[in-house]
Amino acid sequence: MDDRPRDALSAAQRFTSELGRLRTTAGRPRINTIAARAQCSQSTVCDALNGRRLPGEAICRRMVEALGGEWGPKWLELWRAARIELDTLKRRSAEAPVDALRPEMVRYPDPPSFYGAAADRIRRARREIRLTYVRLHPPNHWGAAEVTEYYSTVLQWARDHSGEGASVRRIIGVPERDGTPRPDYLRWLHEHHAEVRDIYAYEARVMPWTSSCTWHNTGLMDDSVTFLAFSGVGRQQLTGFSVEGADFLAYFADSFDQAWGALEPLDTYVARHCGQFPVPR
Repeated sequence: MDDRPRDALSAAQRFTSELGRLRTTAGRPRINTIAARAQCSQSTVCDALNGRRLPGEAICRRMVEALGGEWGPKWLELWRAARIELDTLKRRSAEAPVDALRPEMVRYPDPPSFYGAAADRIRRARREIRLTYVRLHPPNHWGAAEVTEYYSTVLQWARDHSGEGASVRRIIGVPERDGTPRPDYLRWLHEHHAEVRDIYAYEARVMPWTSSCTWHNTGLMDDSVTFLAFSGVGRQQLTGFSVEGADFLAYFADSFDQAWGALEPLDTYVARHCGQFPVPR
């Protein structure tokens, strides 16, 4: 708790200070409790409470409400002031030479190089990984060694970091027709849920997907690197690229966090659909 006069604090520090006061008033609930109520990751809660990062308005509102507060004019004013302050600092940093700010981009021409590079960056991640998988076939369909290694690396990282406040969040786009998922996808979801149910740092949510449209897949590691791949509805080769840059990642992170709050948890989705018909053998 910062005991300096309120006028001596920056706008971002005032928001953090008030959030800490609200948590104390609520009996100092655990980070994982706040995250579950606010429908966000534990690392997002930690960053907000410690002043390392200011989440978007929707996530901050859910945090305040998770701590028993009311998101009224006071909190909105605090959040807006902090956001304006941080945006001003970003604009000032933009005055640096263009070459110093240009993000580094690497293109990967085939799945082995893409998945191999993504797995390597996941091993080097420190606290947060956000992933999307939106394709016509489930992950176990592809079978290539590099793909298998990538998915194993994701789960192993979550196991190794479960006691450190780190998190892996994955959005899984499931092809549906008239509200019914593809049988092979439902079988994989059932198996995947059994595999990850005891991994504390891993969470997944399901996005119903109309497979007649293409989608992009992203891997966001901490606040530094974005992996981006585009894939369609067929079996065509996946290609993609990575970009080193916090501003580039923040664009996709905001989109990810907004979608995350609206999607159904994996266990709920599996229970709902497996109760309607048997999982294929």
